Amino acid sequence: MGTKYRILGIAPYENLRNAMVAEAAKYEEIEMVVYTGNLEDGVQLALQHMDEGFDILISRGGTAELIRRVATIPVIEITLNINDILRAILLVGNLTEAYAVVGYPTVTQPARVLCEMMNYRMNIVTIHSPEELGPVLRELKAGGCNFILCDVITEMMAREAGMEPILILSGPESIDIAIEYSVNMCRAVAETKARSRLFTKALDMQGMKTVIMKRDGTILFSTYNEKNITAVTGHLKKLMESPHSMSAKAFHMIENDLYSITAEEAGFLDEPCCIFCLEQNPFPVGGSKHGIRFSNYSQVSVMYSSSFYSLTSSARLMEEKIRLINQNTLPVMILGERGSGKNQLAAKLYLESSMQKYPYITIDCQILNERTWNYVISNYNSPLNDKNNTIFISNIQALSKNQQERLLSFLVDTGAHKRNRIILSCSQTLERDSPDPSRSFIDYLPCTTIYMPPLRELTDDIQSSSNLYLNAMNVEMSKQIVGFTPEALSLLMSYQWPDNFMQLKRVLAELVMLTSTAYIQRDTVYEAIEKEKRQYVPTTADFFDYNRPLNEMTREIVKVVLSQCGGNQTLAAKRLGIGRTTLWRYLNEEKYTP
Repeated sequence: MGTKYRILGIAPYENLRNAMVAEAAKYEEIEMVVYTGNLEDGVQLALQHMDEGFDILISRGGTAELIRRVATIPVIEITLNINDILRAILLVGNLTEAYAVVGYPTVTQPARVLCEMMNYRMNIVTIHSPEELGPVLRELKAGGCNFILCDVITEMMAREAGMEPILILSGPESIDIAIEYSVNMCRAVAETKARSRLFTKALDMQGMKTVIMKRDGTILFSTYNEKNITAVTGHLKKLMESPHSMSAKAFHMIENDLYSITAEEAGFLDEPCCIFCLEQNPFPVGGSKHGIRFSNYSQVSVMYSSSFYSLTSSARLMEEKIRLINQNTLPVMILGERGSGKNQLAAKLYLESSMQKYPYITIDCQILNERTWNYVISNYNSPLNDKNNTIFISNIQALSKNQQERLLSFLVDTGAHKRNRIILSCSQTLERDSPDPSRSFIDYLPCTTIYMPPLRELTDDIQSSSNLYLNAMNVEMSKQIVGFTPEALSLLMSYQWPDNFMQLKRVLAELVMLTSTAYIQRDTVYEAIEKEKRQYVPTTADFFDYNRPLNEMTREIVKVVLSQCGGNQTLAAKRLGIGRTTLWRYLNEEKYTP
């Protein structure tokens, strides 16, 4: 820590002085001295001490205004906020006698807002000068009002009028805002003294374009002068929102161009900033639109935290398993139906891993075109040829058998899974007589496997996660929905959700949009689900052969469900709604052994 900023505090009352001292103790970069004095007494204290090497002065209300007229250093005022007003209102909430809020607009305006929000009925009187106080207080006294919520100036006159004043105190939030503002002003004054040292360090970094940026996006230095400078600097500002994005090399797509960005944190007036070094890298034009995406920690974190899966109890129950799996960087295979949260689990594995400082690259086999497939397998600049990346290869079931073999051979022969963290996913279907595409990857890499159960097995999750998602949708759509009617919730929980969390999220968004009442009604849920039933085409319809005897079709379904349950016959029987004896009979007819 360098030289500390010195702050002089003048508190109109002792309680405020104590609070200012307590809040200032939280800041290592400041030294604060606080005296108690109201109005003219406060002015005299300021005149006596402000020339003792202080950088800035903090006070409140009328005292701050009087000091500002004579001060030779900047004066910051502690303003009242809604929290301060609320604490005072709650304090007098149980009084049986009449009371009123009296003060300048800085006091009465937040009081009116609170009354509207909390449906309080309260006498609020706004004044604009001290001369108005006398008549206002006399009129309130004559009307039977004996208690006044007020600031320091009103407090004195209320006592003289024979009324009991209740002082609205400045809470730690208001004090902290004033201190933070003061610290920022001090930093601004000292900024020019540190520029030359920082620029010298930047010039030592040769070979790439350099941009030095403060946390708020202010550019201190730049050698980047290309046409897309606005897009590039805007992207760099977003990177600084998370410290994880500033400590290592990462790939970033900016307006369809791929950049390798190396970041190094530096100190600037005891404030962190970042030195970015950029180098454009070759990448197939439009590649990011065809199955390949480069992300860093902050981008993946935002994606995961805004996902529906992150709200579920299933995600929380998975945390211990993620911790155990992340004790090493062996490949992982995630199995489960479409929409069951495989992508989100892969993201969570990355976010909690030791490789979170390095790029997270997703390769979606379902939307790869020929050009991007060749880039992945054959190009020297393929992320599989790099190191320290986390590479999530999703939907491997969408690859042809030949492509699956080429991908597996490439991973094994080049050791890509040893240089990088490889995570794969495979969506399970009811395909008949088709080999499991995940099996070879699991055996030859080898992979740790994680099974994601479908939503129909997680009925308890539907209610809890839906309520949490409603809260997010209320904010997004400016709604005030508080839940479902019992009948609506019953419908929601009884549906099978063939597209799992992905489908539930879509339906909930529609329900919120169509609801104008406090609770989502049964009819709204019924119509949404019926529409889903009409629109939804099962993933397995094209693969399942219905031109067979019923026993044979039943036996195949039993086999698939048992496989999805990891061979657990009790769980499989529960999913199928049959007893274990019946399950055993179906399996025994073909002497099937899981």
